[in-house]
Amino acid sequence: MSRSECRNSSKKLNRKGIINRGIRKARDNLELIKMRFPKRSDMLAVFGVVVFVSYSWSLLGFLNKLSSFLLHFTLGEISNIFTFMMAFTLVESLAVTSVLVLLAAVLPSSWLRDGFALKGFVIVLIATATSILFQRSLEDDYPSTLLLVAVTLVPVVGTVAVLAVLRSMPKVRNILANIQDRILIMLFIYVPIGLLSLAVVMYRNLL
Repeated sequence: MSRSECRNSSKKLNRKGIINRGIRKARDNLELIKMRFPKRSDMLAVFGVVVFVSYSWSLLGFLNKLSSFLLHFTLGEISNIFTFMMAFTLVESLAVTSVLVLLAAVLPSSWLRDGFALKGFVIVLIATATSILFQRSLEDDYPSTLLLVAVTLVPVVGTVAVLAVLRSMPKVRNILANIQDRILIMLFIYVPIGLLSLAVVMYRNLL
């Protein structure tokens, strides 16, 4: 083998080595990023709770207004309203779950990532209860500064307090976990409705 051939082969080996090291480094970085996120099962459990709460609230609101819709809109227009509501609710559920997952990845692991399923469940329930109370207290008035501060701080303090109490109550944690498992069943109902509605909305907007 000539010197030029030896140099070429050594360059190829060096290039392969650099590429392999780059691939290994990228894999290591990817693994580190994955370790920052909660488990898939935990994310799915939280997504199930968010979907259940969001869709149940949307359907309840739709049914409450259905009688007035029938007086002012045609069946086609009512179906359009329902389709937009279901599509928006799916996007909203994905957004809320994504925010919680990103917070779990950014914050210290002990704050949210560890036990993400339970903590996400509690956060969603308290946030939902706070939103309902906030909506009912507003009526047609603008919120005061004190009310906005209370709506911001009370859910945070309440979540921390509830999670602190649940640490010493394994039976309650098991009950909440069982509830989450049952709620997951609703994903097979609500998510297909949301996907179909989203597809219809996109199709209508593209035409």
